[in-house]
Amino acid sequence: MEQRVADYFVVAGLTDPHTPLEEPHPRPPPPLPPITDVSVVLAPRQGEELPPGFTCVESTPSGLTADLNSGGLMAPQVFVCYRRGRDKPPLTDLG
Repeated sequence: MEQRVADYFVVAGLTDPHTPLEEPHPRPPPPLPPITDVSVVLAPRQGEELPPGFTCVESTPSGLTADLNSGGLMAPQVFVCYRRGRDKPPLTDLG
C-alpha cells in the first residue's frame, strides 16, 4: 500500500478580505466544430490546391513535417487535410 503524507489539502480563510486566493480562470474558448471530411493532397506547395474549406496538416505537434512520404527519394509530398463543420455528421472512424 502506498503511503502518503496527505490525501487532501484545504485552505481556510483569507489573509486579506479583498484578495481572492486564486485569480479567476478565463473562460475557455468555445469548442471547435467537428471534423466532417478528410482528404489527401499531393504536393500542396507545388501548386495543387486544397479543396474549399479544408485545412492542411503540414507539421506534427513536435514541429516535424507531416509529409506522409517524408524520407522517400523523389517521392511527392503528401499531406492529410481536414474540414470542420456542422453541415453533416462528424467522422467517428477512419479505415
